[in-house]
Amino acid sequence: MNTLFQAFVFPGLLYVIAWTVGLFWFFRKFMAPLHKRVGPHFNGLAGSYQTLFDLSKLLSKESITPEGVNPYLFSMMPLIALIVAMLPAAFIPWTASYPAIPSAFGLLALIVLIGIEPFLLFLTGFGSDNKYSFLGGIRVLTQAISMETAFFLAALSPALLFGTMDLKIIVEETSWLSVLILLPAFFLYFIALLGLLEQPPFNIPDAEQEIVYGFYTEYSGTNYFLLKMAEFSEFMAVFAGAATLFLGAYKGVFFDGYFWFFLKMLMIAVLMMTIRAATPRITMKQMLSFSWRYLVPVSLLNMAWIMLARTLFLGGA
Repeated sequence: MNTLFQAFVFPGLLYVIAWTVGLFWFFRKFMAPLHKRVGPHFNGLAGSYQTLFDLSKLLSKESITPEGVNPYLFSMMPLIALIVAMLPAAFIPWTASYPAIPSAFGLLALIVLIGIEPFLLFLTGFGSDNKYSFLGGIRVLTQAISMETAFFLAALSPALLFGTMDLKIIVEETSWLSVLILLPAFFLYFIALLGLLEQPPFNIPDAEQEIVYGFYTEYSGTNYFLLKMAEFSEFMAVFAGAATLFLGAYKGVFFDGYFWFFLKMLMIAVLMMTIRAATPRITMKQMLSFSWRYLVPVSLLNMAWIMLARTLFLGGA
């Protein structure tokens, strides 16, 4: 029974669905006053009707399979992308008694599952038999390769500092001193995750003015809904990863518990949405230059800083 509860309730399917729907509502609500959008701001209790209408519309619209596509690849990729985006929740220590799957290599599982998602999105564009979708998929791969190097280096910083890849041990070892030491790694992680999630100013793969809607172009109805669910599930995974690796997850000021985990994830979401609302999209050339000329070298310097800090402050060798 405990296994079924973990698989389907917490931190399983129902929990991930609740988080993704909640994030979708929160993002729309947060952006509504900034963009002067009436629906998400006033429609229903706290704009909740707009989210309900959006979800019901997507689920009730017909899913069209264009001629010439590989029907199996086209139809299966949204579901596979969603499943892979949900899997990191099983390795994250949501409370002191979790994760659902304890592992000495939980950090490795987390970054691999997050890192494989862009390749699945590329396959959605590749299987669409549409030049705009294919270009959007190529942009996803190009951006992922550029950003994942810095992302992986930043995510591995706590493992280097504490000498373990077990996420639960990393949380237990986290202190105010380690948070300060890992602060540069947190900012590098956050910048890189904006690129991995294709969020402004790095929303290049789905640039409407240039390539219609990128790899999403040919998808509609339930298939489009599954892709958006995969996107918001990945949001949850990277936010939870940031809270676990750098901010102590469920550890709080006067008591420990899930409340602190939720609050930390919400703060990261607010930071991302503020950047989304305030920054325009950059070009692919600018993104590549920024990543390889600045982000990756600074990430390598951060690794040297982590080794120095471990020696000076934590007595490590």
